[in-house]
Amino acid sequence: MTGTFDDRWESDIYSRGRLLNRYPFHEVITFLMRHAPADRASVGVLELGCGAGNNSLFVAREGMRAHAIDGSESAIRTARERFAEAGLDGDIRVGDFAGLPWPDASFDFVFDRLSLTCSNRAGITAALDETRRGLKPGGRLMSMIYSTEHGDRRFGRPMGDGTYADFAEGYFAGLPMTFFASPEDVDDLYAARFVLEEKVLTVETDLLAGKPAAARWRLVGRRESD
Repeated sequence: MTGTFDDRWESDIYSRGRLLNRYPFHEVITFLMRHAPADRASVGVLELGCGAGNNSLFVAREGMRAHAIDGSESAIRTARERFAEAGLDGDIRVGDFAGLPWPDASFDFVFDRLSLTCSNRAGITAALDETRRGLKPGGRLMSMIYSTEHGDRRFGRPMGDGTYADFAEGYFAGLPMTFFASPEDVDDLYAARFVLEEKVLTVETDLLAGKPAAARWRLVGRRESD
């Protein structure tokens, strides 16, 4: 693992053609459509962990300036090819969330759909500091991160900082490390850096088994002026 990126996402997943999603996720659509102004040509949007570019393509199609970053060269290559095929412009880069290659106050919106949660606490902390730096005053972050109430957390090996690895079974089997956030983690990591406008915990319950099957936070934070 280098910085916030676990190299296994490249070697074991994206380079093998896995998880190269094609369509945007509804959480991203809802966030941007709720907050983006009618005049979108000057709106800068950054996606952390863009994968194959499915969400960032939506940004560009809606007339906003799409920026995206991922640590996987294979994923970024696919994303650039898709932008080219669609005839759309996008600033799509290989890089690390802990050192974003853009100037201060570059973006109106930043979003992360279950990408930061694939790092450890130190990586998430560094990435959120960089995200705050990259947002304009008044700009917003939407971040989704797994909760400690997720039922499959029990299958992983605890790393001691809220991160789990080497999942024996369940949804995360075969995937790299995953961070699960408690309410206290949300406050320490997010509320310390942003004014939280939304703090939603979704817990999906397996009614047949009578226990939580999946759980994640959806957080929207606004950067205040310094």
